[in-house]
Amino acid sequence: MEPTDCQTAIAKGDTLLRMPKRTTPPKPAPEQTERTHVTSGINLPVEIYQLLNRVAFSRSLKHGGRPSVSALLVDLVQRHRKELEKELKSE
Repeated sequence: MEPTDCQTAIAKGDTLLRMPKRTTPPKPAPEQTERTHVTSGINLPVEIYQLLNRVAFSRSLKHGGRPSVSALLVDLVQRHRKELEKELKSE
């Protein structure tokens, strides 16, 4: 097996020249806008998650688009919002 140029250079103790790293200009900072969504991790029992996932998939087949458990949860909370707010007031 023939040694490569790098292996030969290393064996001779030659100094290898490094290519300069290519740097990209920094992107301009995006304008600060008001946040409308938050990413959250929630801990759900497997069977509840599977149910939500199946319903989200079913909705995507009926209405088009991608399956979204997040959209399903938003819809459920909006439907029960008054009930949830009432629960807060009773504390």
